[in-house]
Amino acid sequence: MPRTFRNSLDLIFNYVRPYWKQVAVLVVFFGVVSLIVAMQPLVMAPILDIALGESSFEPRTPDSQPPVTLTDLDLNNVDQFVAYYLNLGSMDAWTIVLLLAAIYFSLSLIQAVIEFVSFQLTVRVRVRAFRDLQRDLFKHLMSLSFDFFNYQKTGEILSRLEKDTQGSVKSLAEAIRTLIVSPTMIFFYGFMLVRTNLRLTLLVTVIATVQWFIARLLSGAVRQRVIDQFDVFAEASAYLQEVFQNIRVVKSFVAERFEVTRFEELIERMLPIHFRFAIYKHLQEPLTVVVNGLANVTILLLATWELFQGTLTIEGFVLFLYLGRAIILPITQLAQVYLEIQTMMASAERVEGLFQLPSSITSGAEMVVNLKDAIQLSNVGFSYEDEPVLQNVNVEIKRGQVVALVGPSGAGKSTMTDLLMRFYDPTEGKITLDGINLKELDVKSYRSLFGVVAQENLLFNAPIEDNITYGRDGITQENIREAALVANADEFIRELPKGYETLVGDRGIRVSGGQRQRIAIARAIVHRPPILILDEATSALDTESERQVQAAIDRVIEDTTAIVIAHRLSTVIHADKIVVLEAGKVVDQGKHEELLGRCALYQHLVELQFHLNGSDEISETEKLEESTE
Repeated sequence: MPRTFRNSLDLIFNYVRPYWKQVAVLVVFFGVVSLIVAMQPLVMAPILDIALGESSFEPRTPDSQPPVTLTDLDLNNVDQFVAYYLNLGSMDAWTIVLLLAAIYFSLSLIQAVIEFVSFQLTVRVRVRAFRDLQRDLFKHLMSLSFDFFNYQKTGEILSRLEKDTQGSVKSLAEAIRTLIVSPTMIFFYGFMLVRTNLRLTLLVTVIATVQWFIARLLSGAVRQRVIDQFDVFAEASAYLQEVFQNIRVVKSFVAERFEVTRFEELIERMLPIHFRFAIYKHLQEPLTVVVNGLANVTILLLATWELFQGTLTIEGFVLFLYLGRAIILPITQLAQVYLEIQTMMASAERVEGLFQLPSSITSGAEMVVNLKDAIQLSNVGFSYEDEPVLQNVNVEIKRGQVVALVGPSGAGKSTMTDLLMRFYDPTEGKITLDGINLKELDVKSYRSLFGVVAQENLLFNAPIEDNITYGRDGITQENIREAALVANADEFIRELPKGYETLVGDRGIRVSGGQRQRIAIARAIVHRPPILILDEATSALDTESERQVQAAIDRVIEDTTAIVIAHRLSTVIHADKIVVLEAGKVVDQGKHEELLGRCALYQHLVELQFHLNGSDEISETEKLEESTE
């Protein structure tokens, strides 16, 4: 068995195993159903004798012996076997017909009840296995590091999380039933056929072999077509998500026709994949019809020949024709479910592939609750796929300091904060917290030290208070209000119709950019983190919004350690330390006045922002300082 197939099979079994009690009940129920289905035609055997006018059932007496024992039972004498144990010899023909009809109907009723209960059980097992699988896959995805999400399309991840997990257990109910009922019927009918006529049984065996060969021949192709189909579904999902997330851009550039054309091209590429899947998935059906038709004709001819030879009675002939055809059905069902299992395996293979992905960030064991002294970057280097982003960075961030990171676009500022948050590990050097390598610290406890305000803060489609408390336990209404007050957000929130219970819409679209930033600041500080990271939090705002957000930032960074990525230098000229970065290297670091006197790059950045703008930004900063003192 190929390793990937075995791994996929193990994956499905691992999620069905917790429900083994329900599965055990299903095995019993389906076993009973198998016996009922197998017995129904045999129970009706005495009616053939009555219809042919050959009924000669003897009444059963205390001294009478069974005319047929189990060791002698075959299709030629099954009518006598049933007649003896039901004592049909003591009844008239019409009573026999009514009794057998009642027994047949009762068996059908019992079968229907068991089938319904079994279906409910199989649905529960399937849905719960799907729930567990989806939950664990989501949990695993959440444990993966940033580099995985950087190179995966969100739509593809969603497709695997939804469609592939569902596909892994989709045919579970049908597979369980078929794998129990069909072999039982094949064994029972096969036993009766073997006891009746070996040559006809060999013919049925040949048919079963051909059916299995067809299924086996198609299985690999079906599995590959399923993988291709899920791949194109994932691509389509990724495309649609990207378009709808950027619908403002689409409409701003009047690109509706362009996107419709792209989608039409994607659909056109999808069609042949769907067609190929449909051909391979259902090619078995016409082949099976041809094989079964040939089998039925051959069974009829051979059974007739055996009847003429006297080796089959008329009752045996009719029953053999019935059972010979009946045994083909479970054989066909087994072949079909084999292809369904291949479909499940293809989905499980894609899910297993995600489970096998390791996180590049491994948590240490040492818990941490605060920053006592300093964070130190020592000879830190970092590369994206062998492309150097940071080189030989040496920076110390002492407790209580405001450290600003400045430099041209692409200098490595955001990468440096990503390393500080331990979204990635340095490829060279090390980062320590109070002298302890970050790799030795528990990741969750370490990241809990931080509050982060990004350049573009996305909110969840939830009430404002839920966005502020996001991911934090034990936050009170008082904590929420205090955080909002510090973030200059309380006033506008209270003016909203539903206040803190106002829904902000998808990605926070129902509030303005400045309001969104202030809610994000409240979210970052509500748990009172000792370290704040502010990633160009005001760069995309208008003047008034920037003034309000900057006032909130100045209030927030009091009595904390703050790392600020500065787009506008006017916001960080009073920082305790300014780190100047260019092309991934630290060019210089110091206070504003010191850098103005010795750092050419910093002087150039200041010139660009202040002198060329007529010192407007400096005056705005001075006004802001006066208003917040």
